[in-house]
Amino acid sequence: MMKTKRVRNILLVLDSAQPFHRAVMSGVGAFVRGSELDWRLSISKRLPEDLSGMDGLITDAETPGLELVLPRISTLPGVFIASAASAGLAAAEPRVCADNAAMIGLAIAHLRENGVQYLAGFSLLRYQDMPWARERLEGFRAQAGANPRLREAVSPPDGSATSAQDLDWVRALPTRTGVVAVNDSAARELLQLCEQAGRQVPRDIAIVGIDNDPLVAALSPLPISSVTQPAEEIGRKAAELLRRRLQRPLEAPAGLAIAPQGVQLAATSSKASTLVSGALEFIDAQLGRCIKAQQVADFMGVSRATLERSFLTQLGVTVHDELLRRRIAQAKSMLARRELSTSEIARHCGFRTQQYMHVVFKREIGLSPAEFALHAPQAGEAPE
Repeated sequence: MMKTKRVRNILLVLDSAQPFHRAVMSGVGAFVRGSELDWRLSISKRLPEDLSGMDGLITDAETPGLELVLPRISTLPGVFIASAASAGLAAAEPRVCADNAAMIGLAIAHLRENGVQYLAGFSLLRYQDMPWARERLEGFRAQAGANPRLREAVSPPDGSATSAQDLDWVRALPTRTGVVAVNDSAARELLQLCEQAGRQVPRDIAIVGIDNDPLVAALSPLPISSVTQPAEEIGRKAAELLRRRLQRPLEAPAGLAIAPQGVQLAATSSKASTLVSGALEFIDAQLGRCIKAQQVADFMGVSRATLERSFLTQLGVTVHDELLRRRIAQAKSMLARRELSTSEIARHCGFRTQQYMHVVFKREIGLSPAEFALHAPQAGEAPE
């Protein structure tokens, strides 16, 4: 008689209204499916009073009031996610977080590879108490060389006024300066300052943000080059760590800092090589035609190996991965607008069939297209 595997009840105390948490949940789901785990996942925005029947927990180390309930959940195998190694409650361990210093390092390397002569860092005064911003600024100071230029702008978040000191700082930057902004919102504000100060981007000043936030990108006057936050990988690693805790309850595993996923190139930093930028333009123009990596290489008149090397060097991904990423991004946008059927969206985005798009969504983001559309805010709808 076959022994029935026990189903584990796992609670995700995460807020689906937050893009970072949504991506983490996608990563958790992808790991559970890929590892064929018998986990029943439950989602709650807040920690419930009654945890009976739960076998494990994944939550955010920065959850307000966590210190009040930590003793209550200390006997439950858990893993904490965080935006920074120093974020939230110190006792919330083990934790999986983004490697903020590595994200800064990748941004600096991208700017240097594209020929900037000077480096500067940019943040906003309203971020001064946020651990992720502090870690990113510390990473910039450590990696930017001697006497780096650094500015924490005082411009208000609604853009209703501009500080004269902020404008003076931008005007004083030497031509061919590369600026690392602590996130995409800071990059967007810097872009607006450059416009007011008469500085050309990226000719005079190149800008790289962090997080690759699609909402900020949609509101920005120029597409922002940005280091991609490894949120889905954080979710996968958190689930992997929780599985280990369930299998070895007496072991105290160490936390993990997850490396970034690459730089999403856009108009605010020095452009990619002619080969890569031309390939990306071809991909965008032909995305709905189910093109493959070899067809992109053929169009550019180079071998696939040459094109793959260029993509890996400049974008940190393969041609296939970039094709898939752009198809998924376009499909997400169209699903959120809810104007076309799923089959029409699959066709527009270059998926061979509706069923293949379903498989890709479940594998990559942990939700089917229909489930994603159900949870996605509609265009023009402000996130909570």
